[in-house]
Amino acid sequence: MSSIFDPLSATMLADPHTVYARLRAEDPVHRHDGLGAWVLTRHDDCTRVLKDTDAFGSDPAALGRPVPEAVRNLHVLDPPESTPVRHLFLGLLRSREALVGESVRQLADDLVQDLDGVVDFVHDIAEPLALQAVADLYGIGFPADHRRYRETSRTMVLGMDSGLDPTRLEPALAARGALNELIAGWREGAAPGGVLDAVRPGDDRVLVNSLRAVFDAGYSTTGDLIANSLHWLTSRRSWTGAELSALDGRAVDELIRLAGPVQAVSRHCKSDVDLRGRRLRRGDVVVVVLAAANRDPLVFPSPDEADFTRSPNPHLGLGRGVHACFGGPLGRQVLLTLFRALAGVGRLDAAGEPARRPTATQRGLDHLPLRVA
Repeated sequence: MSSIFDPLSATMLADPHTVYARLRAEDPVHRHDGLGAWVLTRHDDCTRVLKDTDAFGSDPAALGRPVPEAVRNLHVLDPPESTPVRHLFLGLLRSREALVGESVRQLADDLVQDLDGVVDFVHDIAEPLALQAVADLYGIGFPADHRRYRETSRTMVLGMDSGLDPTRLEPALAARGALNELIAGWREGAAPGGVLDAVRPGDDRVLVNSLRAVFDAGYSTTGDLIANSLHWLTSRRSWTGAELSALDGRAVDELIRLAGPVQAVSRHCKSDVDLRGRRLRRGDVVVVVLAAANRDPLVFPSPDEADFTRSPNPHLGLGRGVHACFGGPLGRQVLLTLFRALAGVGRLDAAGEPARRPTATQRGLDHLPLRVA
């Protein structure tokens, strides 16, 4: 069945869930020879791999494999090496009175107030609002070089699929270096109390790279969550501003389950493991398809339908375990802030086909035309 799992194909870029469903039903521990990896699609298997850090890890260096210096950051490292870095960033985020400050709420109001006719929701709303939210956390103003940053970030997201398209690797590595330089340039004006002022990495490359990784993950996943969510909603019907502003945290979690940007993460086996009758060897790569697990009918009744009152909602859209996305609450709060800002909009409708970004690991849009009344 390896031929049906082709994440960068036009078919799967348009809608991967038909393939996910078939794998989940027929071959949930699927060997993909092209990737040289096992592809997991059921919720219980995915949860096990994410939580069992004794059997599965994120850092290839633990197996003696070379890892480019530019890639080593808290998202790649495993405990105990990652623990102090993760606690540093978590502590800074938890020390804030609110993840979303007044500058983000004001920008949301201003952006929505200017909407009229057909707009590109990615370029005009999702990306600037996500960038303001992360810049606020880092204690900097909205970057003057934001266009350069947004293009650099897009290159990095494309590079997440370098295992499927090796030509994307070198540009993505270069983009990491470019973003490190941008962040270093922003430090001079950083306000006290922000992440950038508090974290002084010096020559510690892991900290330098982690500053970049946290900033860009916060921006790119939040922007993609906003655009994906609005696309999911408006592709099914029109929405009034009053309806959107009434959506709460349960609705946001359901949108993360159905339209969350992060499709998959990878791990490696630290030792031989038996999984659903298959023997995975030490060193084998495991692709955990979070988006497939999020529609597992054994866990979610009517998995392809939205239930904005679903509770509990054990989706894996933000991961699980020691590598769970600690920036997830930021994305939730920014999307809720946008929904509140849209209260005064008369109606929001789809206004044509969106342009999908050609990425599989982190699903997103380059353009989303919506009509605002």
